[in-house]
Amino acid sequence: MNVDRWVEKQVASLKAAREWRPDAGRALVQVRERDRIYHARRRRWMWIAAAASVASLSVLAIPGRCDSPTANSCGQPLARRLWNEVFPKRAEVRPAQEIAPVPVPAGRLPNPPASPVTIAQSQQPATTPRPTRKTPQTAPAAAHFKEIGSPDATVTCEIYTDYECPSCAMLYQQTMPILMTEYVQTGKVKVLHRDFPLQQHPYARLAARYANAAGRQGQYNLVVNTLFQTQNLWSVDGSIDKQVTQVLAPGVMQKVRDLVQNDATLDDTVNADVAMAVQDKIQQTPTIVVVSHGNRRAIAGVPDFSLLKAYLDQLLTK
Repeated sequence: MNVDRWVEKQVASLKAAREWRPDAGRALVQVRERDRIYHARRRRWMWIAAAASVASLSVLAIPGRCDSPTANSCGQPLARRLWNEVFPKRAEVRPAQEIAPVPVPAGRLPNPPASPVTIAQSQQPATTPRPTRKTPQTAPAAAHFKEIGSPDATVTCEIYTDYECPSCAMLYQQTMPILMTEYVQTGKVKVLHRDFPLQQHPYARLAARYANAAGRQGQYNLVVNTLFQTQNLWSVDGSIDKQVTQVLAPGVMQKVRDLVQNDATLDDTVNADVAMAVQDKIQQTPTIVVVSHGNRRAIAGVPDFSLLKAYLDQLLTK
């Protein structure tokens, strides 16, 4: 076999056909089209990556709801909950005189503790004496200072809250003002505040004691709103007294402080509300129980006011 001739033959076969002519314009169009497709795909993947990053950050920032008496992450964003799990804070023990130990009904709340002890009892020494139970001379009825609105209203909104629950603070700061203006002040609906302190919140029951003590002095709503507005301050270190002092007159504040420290009957309405929560099968805070014509319907979480308004209007037309 002649290798040289075979090579010449192969080279000749590689020569372009005579009719072929280079087309620079067409080649340029093809190059630009490839570049356009490449950049379009690149931009699309960049947008997908950006959207995924935003979604991840949003999930980390979403606060959890207060739905378990034994959970320790109520109302905290996921990022903060992860941080707290990796670097847990050292438990803080409060002074014994801050709160009176009052037993909570055992076996009724979801996931009850092994024994019927309160938050105060679990944090106080076993030798802490129980404050002397006093019978107030002129204490108003339980529903007197916790109820707002006309007694003739055919619809009642019973609102279960925990003073340390961030969602409850949101409800009182955003939804309650509109509800008060459009329905309570017009005599259509009355509101009943019910305390449902969760076990994982060490200062919730103490906050309820301050609110109830202020209620006996005719300052219930003022203190309730103050507690929710300053929740991010006192929930850190239990400085409830400091926040309440800023809105009450010195004489009234002294009476409130004396009741909180010495009167165990302040917890009576709290225990009654907890017992009622068991009957209503409350699983989270906040929860609004709408009562109308003998029927009770629970609305969990912070409802959209337009939906709540539509539901109330429907009940009021019956």
